[in-house]
Amino acid sequence: MLIATIDAGTSNTRVYLWQDTTILAEAQMPIGVRHTAIDRHNKKLTAAVRDTLREAARKAGVTVDEIACILGAGMLTSNVGLKEIPHLAAPISLDALSHAIVPCHLPEICPQVIHLIPGIKNMNDMSFTDETIGHMDIMRGEETEAAAILQCFPSVEHMVLILPGSHNKYIAVSNGDTICGCLTTLAGELLHAMTFDTILASSTAQSYAEHYDAEAFQRGVVCRRQSGFGHAAFMARILDLFHEATPNVVQNYLLGILLADDLIALRKSHLFPNLSEAVFIIAGNPLMQAAYKTLLASENYSTRSLDQDTMCALSGRGAIALARRASLFREEYA
Repeated sequence: MLIATIDAGTSNTRVYLWQDTTILAEAQMPIGVRHTAIDRHNKKLTAAVRDTLREAARKAGVTVDEIACILGAGMLTSNVGLKEIPHLAAPISLDALSHAIVPCHLPEICPQVIHLIPGIKNMNDMSFTDETIGHMDIMRGEETEAAAILQCFPSVEHMVLILPGSHNKYIAVSNGDTICGCLTTLAGELLHAMTFDTILASSTAQSYAEHYDAEAFQRGVVCRRQSGFGHAAFMARILDLFHEATPNVVQNYLLGILLADDLIALRKSHLFPNLSEAVFIIAGNPLMQAAYKTLLASENYSTRSLDQDTMCALSGRGAIALARRASLFREEYA
């Protein structure tokens, strides 16, 4: 059975074409929802989804008309996406999420229905007050990645899923398949800003770390705890000037500051009252996984890492898992 999964973010649109659960082809375009926000219409995004879908089909040697099921996730369901679909309120099980998938007819893209997966928010609007504003958070796309991850750990009940990126996402999971909400930080964007757009750019050589340095990372963790974020960040320049730290050391040090700051936020969040009882499931590249393992092991937290093969097309794998729960596929595949 031919399946297409579409994922759009801020800057990119990506399509995978699958034969059941095997990837046949991939295509992407550097157009995302930021173009909708800038242009105040979604014509570029619509064209990007259409053309990327056609390109993936061409690479697989098929036509778009031959695709049996098309699934969409991520920012496609936002107010700057293809069709705005309200966030679902957590806690929500994967079964409930799967049955909230919305079929949309978008003939300007393809003749088939596109099944769009909603995002999740931490609470319903009635619960949102001045007192609870700090409890609110949102995700679009990460809930679909979570569906893929949870398939890999069926025996674990309480988890914190770690999804690093421009915005680090920490997703609370209970009972093995219920998403309780998330906590988001700007860690990825802050690392980019410090690396390229501050006085620290000379210390980082305007490049990210090439390999993991546990000592430098741990130094950043300790400095953040002792000195606060701002001073700890400036200390990267001191390490460069007076300690002859290499750009790779400085980058690992900055990563330590940022992830230590994230952990402080996790400990203060109402979503994660019993972190010591949860298993942290770590996504990301090998360097990021090693950094999180160092941070969490120093606090005696339990961790597991996703292998790199599993992380390939994570959103697509999750979309297919949710579609199967919703019985969107023919009987011979489901």
